[in-house]
Amino acid sequence: MERPSINEALISDFIAERNRSQFEQIAWEGSYLDYLNQVCADPYKHTRTTYQLTFDMIQHFGSETFEDSGEQVRRHKLFDDPFNNGKNAIYGLERTISRLVKYIRAGAREEGKERIFVLHGPVGTAKTSIIDLIGRGLEAYTTQQDGAVYSFAWRFGKDFHAEEGGSLGFGSAKPDVAGVHNPVAVLPSQMHEHPLLLIPRNARRELLEKLWKQNGLDSKYPIPHKILEGDLEFNSKQIYSFLLRRYKGDWLRVMDHVLVQRIVFSESGGIGIAKIPPEGNVETASSPVTMDENFKYIANLLSSVSLVRYFGKYVRGNRGLVHYSDIFKKPSNYLQHLLSAVEEHKMDFGEVGCDIDVMILGTTNLAEYQALRSDPMSKALRSRMRKIDVPYLLNYVDEEKIYNRGLRQAKRYHRIAPHATELAALWAVMSRLEKSDLPNASDIPEEARQVLAKLNPLAKALLFAGEYPPILSNRERQTLSREVRKRLRNEFISEGMDGIPTRILQNVFADICEDDSAECITPFSVFVLLDRVVDQGPVNYDFLARQRDDGYHDFRAFTAVLRQRYDEIIASEIENSIVNVDAGDIEKRIRTYLQHVTAYNRKEKLKSPVTGADMEPDQAMMRKVEALMNVEDSERDFFRFRMVSRLTNALTTGTQKLKAGMEPAGIDLQSTYADLFKELHRSLYREMRDQVNWSAIKRNLEKCKSRAELEKHLKAEGDTERSATLSLIENMDRTYGYCYECAKPIILYFIEKRLG
Repeated sequence: MERPSINEALISDFIAERNRSQFEQIAWEGSYLDYLNQVCADPYKHTRTTYQLTFDMIQHFGSETFEDSGEQVRRHKLFDDPFNNGKNAIYGLERTISRLVKYIRAGAREEGKERIFVLHGPVGTAKTSIIDLIGRGLEAYTTQQDGAVYSFAWRFGKDFHAEEGGSLGFGSAKPDVAGVHNPVAVLPSQMHEHPLLLIPRNARRELLEKLWKQNGLDSKYPIPHKILEGDLEFNSKQIYSFLLRRYKGDWLRVMDHVLVQRIVFSESGGIGIAKIPPEGNVETASSPVTMDENFKYIANLLSSVSLVRYFGKYVRGNRGLVHYSDIFKKPSNYLQHLLSAVEEHKMDFGEVGCDIDVMILGTTNLAEYQALRSDPMSKALRSRMRKIDVPYLLNYVDEEKIYNRGLRQAKRYHRIAPHATELAALWAVMSRLEKSDLPNASDIPEEARQVLAKLNPLAKALLFAGEYPPILSNRERQTLSREVRKRLRNEFISEGMDGIPTRILQNVFADICEDDSAECITPFSVFVLLDRVVDQGPVNYDFLARQRDDGYHDFRAFTAVLRQRYDEIIASEIENSIVNVDAGDIEKRIRTYLQHVTAYNRKEKLKSPVTGADMEPDQAMMRKVEALMNVEDSERDFFRFRMVSRLTNALTTGTQKLKAGMEPAGIDLQSTYADLFKELHRSLYREMRDQVNWSAIKRNLEKCKSRAELEKHLKAEGDTERSATLSLIENMDRTYGYCYECAKPIILYFIEKRLG
């Protein structure tokens, strides 16, 4: 087939056509009257402060709610990283992000004094990534029509010194004094000033009050005080005053010289986003403009006007955000300029000062913030901050996503066995948990307190991930109501602020990947390296210094606990793969059980399928099924009631899929009764497992390094016993995602334990 030919012309045409409308939007510029027409059409949009713009941007990307540990949590989709297909998505920090968004919203509504937002937490908790995504969001949003931001430039024509130039831009007189048609000098506002600041303050207030009333905005939004009270920066004020004198107070002729331009935020382009690294210079400054600079045309045209050039990150970040990375690595006296920045919205540039409109965010770790607290000079600074704790993750499912993202490239060269990242994530979360004090809470029911007292680190980690720990009976699970789980999840403000850093676990996987001799990254190799981390002690890792507390912070024991859990997992997966248990047979047993339980609950009789006579519900059969679920005699009635309730809920809530044209008996039983299905499957396996020749499977696997070798070996042998080996490998691949190299050591380990 002939391959398509792509050349330079096709590429340029493709880009131009795909982006033409966007290019036209972001390149918009026009006269001041053109801009005022837009302001009148949408006053709120064209008077937004940085806080309002940022909050609107976050809302623009959307959000959704989900239940987590008994409470509704909101996920803001901006932090899913829609710009890179989730490459830098933030996992598991929805509560932290919602708190930050709430503070931004308060600033947008001008509900109080603005603050410096400081994301505070241990290393590697995505503090910087959160702020970076806000910046990326502003870059993308300001390219959209809903996110349009405008500034202005001063322009002058070659006939500027001509007498009686007339009113250009609003009329047709000549010569071209204001450079409407052919400007010879254009001076953009260095501070990206808001065009409305060109209207005198008193007239500006009156105009905005009328627009607010006319558009019914009084009850929705405040008129931003930065727009009401703000003033032009030094250069613009000098030019404005000069022109006003030149035209004897004719403001319209002054506005002839104003070119309103749309601006798009860009960190690399120095517009709207500025990042200050720990070693960076945050000082601001200004200096007189010399004749050999770009300002020389303006200086030539405007006699008696002195201009300055501004320096510093606030020149870039004005109208947007300024991000201080590791903000407190600098002495507190070096940050005193922040006081006037958030209190008075002003910045000193040495020679001059000017009004600013910025949102200031910073990041800091635990040690740096503690050092700041001991500095008496920092008290005023701390009073103007909003400290937002950013902990390590407490949901191992989210933690695992981070590891898998980091291993995305490594998977091209290394095989990774199922559960390797899952168990590492569980270990990490277990290291961060605190022992609950809720068993002593008098306002919690006694039965629930007894269950809470049973929660070890593994059980608590599973509960935080929305899973009921296997150590709890069905009755005990019911005691953990939504309110109890919510209180447990929010019991300790500091939970997650200590424990193993995510970066250490990422380094563990990096170390495994560097070992080219490893055919597959298995949980066994993860356990070995986790033990080595613990061996290094608190001298190397601070979190290891924590004192044990009834199983909590017993880092050495965590690996043993997870080894036991992994033994149970692989036993279940191998059992499910070695014996072909008929799922239809299991569903038939569940359906029969439900029929008898329903009759029992209603105190009714059943029709015998053989004789048609009435008969009592089969107690022996029901108790046999319930024994698989470890239901105690005292819990039988409650358990039976709950099993029927599941069926009712599945039908009424619509969460389960009914098979077309079927009665309630045709509901998806495997999903509705997943736990019972699993136990029945295991029971049937136990009835059939003695028929498996494990010794033959072991010999086959030990002889063959690859699946191709195994298939060749089995074909040569032609032994039916050996075909079970291939069936096992195929089922583990198809059902659980094991490649041969990953499955082989795990099956051999299982057989050794079983036969040993």
